[in-house]
Amino acid sequence: MSNEVESAAASHARLVEQRWDGLETRVSSKLAQIAGLDRGREAQLLAQAANAKTATQRVHWLRKGAQAISDAVAPLAACRKGCSHCCSISVVIPRAEALVIAKETSRKLNAAAGFEVDFEGNVIDRVREEMTQKYQGQPCVFLESGQCQIYEHRPLACRLLLNLDEDDLLCQLVPNAGPPRVPYLNSRAHEVRALLAFGNQQYDDIRAWFRH
Repeated sequence: MSNEVESAAASHARLVEQRWDGLETRVSSKLAQIAGLDRGREAQLLAQAANAKTATQRVHWLRKGAQAISDAVAPLAACRKGCSHCCSISVVIPRAEALVIAKETSRKLNAAAGFEVDFEGNVIDRVREEMTQKYQGQPCVFLESGQCQIYEHRPLACRLLLNLDEDDLLCQLVPNAGPPRVPYLNSRAHEVRALLAFGNQQYDDIRAWFRH
């Protein structure tokens, strides 16, 4: 590790620790506002996804559900157009969603990609941990000049990734500084709905499903 990289990593680590001091207090007002949101429409859309007959329909309704909460929370988030830090972290998606994205974007799907996953013993969580280590810091295949080229068709995981801090400091990827620790919106309800909708199947990082 060069002295410059080591110094930058150490400096960033100090800034992150300073930011995390009192972060819960600063974010608590935002969490209170989120808790007070009327999420009835969102719940209806997620229910539609659960009752959908095809994978394409499920993705359609899950996206609408994600958009409902994203639109409501966006004014509270640090995320802004042109910010692409989260485009260089792992994004694990199921084959069913990858197939929908491939159809919508006319991009070839890598048929060899995918890990068989069931939900016994938190296997999906272990896959995500492995993918985080493998792809951390690697730009998404759909990222060009800092812009997502498939924004309208981006994965559900991307739609729900909202940083509740004041700016992008905690999202910044610094060499040798380790994975970022970010106060993201709790999207567990959407994740559970998606897991139930897609069922036991193959999962992989978006970079594995789609190659440059």
